[in-house]
Amino acid sequence: MNTTRDKLARGVTRGLWQNLPGPEMAELVARAGFDWIVIDGEHGAWDTGDIRRRLIAAPDAIVRVPANEAWLLKQALDLGARTVLVPMVHSAAEARDAVAACRYPPDGIRGKGAAVARAGMYSLDADYEGRANAEISVWVQAESRAALSELEAIAAVEGVDCVFLGPGDLSADMGTTPTAPEVIAALEDAIARLIAVGTPAGIFAADPEHWVRQGARAVTMGSDAMVLAQGLRALL
Repeated sequence: MNTTRDKLARGVTRGLWQNLPGPEMAELVARAGFDWIVIDGEHGAWDTGDIRRRLIAAPDAIVRVPANEAWLLKQALDLGARTVLVPMVHSAAEARDAVAACRYPPDGIRGKGAAVARAGMYSLDADYEGRANAEISVWVQAESRAALSELEAIAAVEGVDCVFLGPGDLSADMGTTPTAPEVIAALEDAIARLIAVGTPAGIFAADPEHWVRQGARAVTMGSDAMVLAQGLRALL
C-alpha cells in the first residue's frame, strides 16, 4: 500500500516542500493537512540521520534525493521512504534507471539490505522485501528541454507514477526566467501531453491554482522555509 500514490490516483493533491531540518517541523507540516510533503534532499541537506528522524515524524513523506544515483535512492528507501522524487531526469533511459534502482531483482538492481535497515525494521518486518517492489512509488522530474522532448517516453516507463515539472531549471535551460511566456507555454503544453497519456503531472510554481486548472495533479503550495521566512517578515 502506498497512500501517496493512492491519493494521486484519485485526483488533485496539494503538497509542501519541507526544507527545514528537524522532526518537529516535519511533524508540524505533516499534521497541517497537506496531501503530501517532500523532504528535500536536493536543495536541502542530505543528512540521512535527520531524514530518518523526519520520516519517523512524517511516515508518508516523499524524499527527494540529490541526484539520480542508485546509491542515493537505496539510502532513501532503506531509511523507510515509500515514495521518492528523482531530479533531473532527461530521458526515458534515465527514468528506467531510477525505477530499477528502486526495485529488488529480478525487477531492478536495489541491493538487499533491508534486514539491517529501518525499512525492514531491522529484521522485525520479515515481509518487507516481498512487498517493497509493489509499494515503492517513483516520481521523476522533467526540468529540461531534453526531458520535454522525450516526455511521452518518460511517462511511459513502467513504474513512473508522476512526472514532476521543474520551472526553475527548465527556464534556466531555456535561457530565461520561470515566468517568461515561453516557459509558461512549455509547461502548459507538457501538462496537456501528460494528461493525454494518462500520467499525473506535478509542478512547483507560482500561482498553484493556475496549474490545477491546467490539469496538474500534484501541486506544490510552497516551502516550509519560505512560509516561515515570509510569515516572520509579515509580522514586522
